[in-house]
Amino acid sequence: MNRNHYMMIGTALLLFGIVIFKVDNVTLTEETTKFMAQAAAPEDIGGGGLILAAAAPKKTIIIPSAIRFACISVGAILMLHAVAMQKPGG
Repeated sequence: MNRNHYMMIGTALLLFGIVIFKVDNVTLTEETTKFMAQAAAPEDIGGGGLILAAAAPKKTIIIPSAIRFACISVGAILMLHAVAMQKPGG
């Protein structure tokens, strides 16, 4: 990987970290919640997963602040590393 790759990945991570810094939680739709309940249900209970999926309320995912700061920090470090590397071909 050359410095252009590091700069692009670092910029993407930094911007992603800033975007999720503005979001406190994510509420899934009923269809997504049902799909996740069916996918997470064990196979050996037979039809129990369908009953669980039908009664599932909307799920809220809370994004931890450590994930936000980690994305911003790793992105900034990759961008600084890209600046410190030699130019491609030289």
